[in-house]
Amino acid sequence: SYRNYCRKEGKRMKQVFISDTHFGHNKYHSENWEYKFWKKYYSIDQDFILYHLGDLSFIRNHEYLKQIFDKFRANEHCKNMVLILGNHDDNASKYMAYGVIACDSMEIRYHKKKIILSHKPIILCPELNIHGHLHTKEETHRDEYKINENNILVEAEKIYFIEELIGE
Repeated sequence: SYRNYCRKEGKRMKQVFISDTHFGHNKYHSENWEYKFWKKYYSIDQDFILYHLGDLSFIRNHEYLKQIFDKFRANEHCKNMVLILGNHDDNASKYMAYGVIACDSMEIRYHKKKIILSHKPIILCPELNIHGHLHTKEETHRDEYKINENNILVEAEKIYFIEELIGE
């Protein structure tokens, strides 16, 4: 069950969120972003589930994807990976071959709160919606998504724990 998926030896694992890494394409990123990203990622020293909220990589051949997933797994504390498919990702079966759960969206619970994970923000979502796609809080086309207090953006290049995103 999902509840067991989030636990290791009866303890709740940390939940880590990233989005819009676009590996293999630097158009969307600042200088040295990958170095800073991996340095922070490898510093996570508690067991966790990694949620990638879409747009993993522009290069999608087998060797490159294997390298990416191997890098994620090189942090021994990364126990499970979920990829919420973005507009630049392939179909789920391609990523599942690497032992990653891949889907269009997912519902999770945190402190009894229902949270919907998606790549693009869900317009007028009645639940909390943790999403990517917009890259930064200053993104120019935010208005077309009718962002409200239930939409929580995981910015590109950053790594978040769920507590940071929902303020608990």
